[in-house]
Amino acid sequence: MRNLVLISILMTLTSACHSRTRASVTAPASLDVVVETRTSDPVLEPASGSVVDGNASYYGDPYHGRQTANGETFDKNKLTAAHRTLPFDTWVNVRNQLNGQSVDVRINDRGPFVAGRMIDLSEGAARKIDMIRTGVAPVKLTVVQESPNQATARPEQNVFYAVQLGAFSDEEPAQDLRRRMDNKYTGTYVDRPSDDSPYYKVRIGRALLSEARYLQNLIKDEDDIDAIVVEMN
Repeated sequence: MRNLVLISILMTLTSACHSRTRASVTAPASLDVVVETRTSDPVLEPASGSVVDGNASYYGDPYHGRQTANGETFDKNKLTAAHRTLPFDTWVNVRNQLNGQSVDVRINDRGPFVAGRMIDLSEGAARKIDMIRTGVAPVKLTVVQESPNQATARPEQNVFYAVQLGAFSDEEPAQDLRRRMDNKYTGTYVDRPSDDSPYYKVRIGRALLSEARYLQNLIKDEDDIDAIVVEMN
């Protein structure tokens, strides 16, 4: 949701992303979020039958009634979920590894942007697999139905953007900010000085412009940081 490479993603938060405040921004439903994840992150391919293990969290209030990344209104009681890379309208079976219960959810949002979490379920979906109490649970994800918009889910574009959290003349404060945000958002890094700039720049991810704007607003809303969107070379 929603949270591009928004970015661990800012790193070890509370048990579920419902403790955050999401940005009230508009993300065009015609565009899919392009998120750069760490090489250690397990990848769930958007093809039917793809399977991967990971951790799930969930969100409900205060996001109920707000806009999701694909432009829908979030209903915490519907069986939906946020995923960083799967095309919108992909259906995924989520099996709670702790109790064997499972639920099918439709991807309509972006997230979670917390390290170590693969999918962010709606509160209704979380109740179906009895993970409200734990907040975070180990799950097995299986793609059960591909997005009908698969062919257009990731438009080919050769211009990508990053969200820049700050620029420093010294490396130490830049690394401090990176570590702090890296506990929450996946893909936070320090861009070192170059011929073009003498600064250490703390940035998140690689995204299409619309999703970078979305992430910029999310970071402002959640972390009160006036980040900027910059074009990547």
